[in-house]
Amino acid sequence: MNSNLYSNIAIFLKKRAIEFVGLLLILLAILVSISFFSYSPNDPSLVFGIEVLNTDNYLGIYGSLVSDFLLQSFGIPSFLILITILSWGISLTINKKINQILKKIFYVFLYLIFSCVLIYESFNNSFWLIDNGNSGFVGKISYDFIRDLIPWIGNTYSLAIIFLLTIVFFIFASNLSIK
Repeated sequence: MNSNLYSNIAIFLKKRAIEFVGLLLILLAILVSISFFSYSPNDPSLVFGIEVLNTDNYLGIYGSLVSDFLLQSFGIPSFLILITILSWGISLTINKKINQILKKIFYVFLYLIFSCVLIYESFNNSFWLIDNGNSGFVGKISYDFIRDLIPWIGNTYSLAIIFLLTIVFFIFASNLSIK
């Protein structure tokens, strides 16, 4: 009888801990989205220094640093990271179990690389992300690497394939159901 009680308590605590992590992920996604939407290129950053402490970012210097790092690294695909983190948090809160986290993180890397290459090839010019463009520096580095391996990367068919791969890996990473 006592072992059954201890087992039930352990299961209860495990489910609450997973729910708590899910709620933390949802909170993280909300905070990072606030920092993204209040991002300004004039804010202090890791590249240009943090001597100036006044920022336009609603989350202050920390929001400025996080948003600048993600947006300058990955560009617009950083918003996909927000959706992924939010979907992970909702999934943990509802389902109360963690499934294949390493595989999902691997899919995140894949869709980030493919989406950065897609944006670099199709529309990289930006007046908002002035340092590295819409694809971030990951887009340029990845595109240069892939272009050396596959010289026909810029044609319409290859862009369609990259777009489909981005969508597929995003769905796998975000644990979204097509049903």
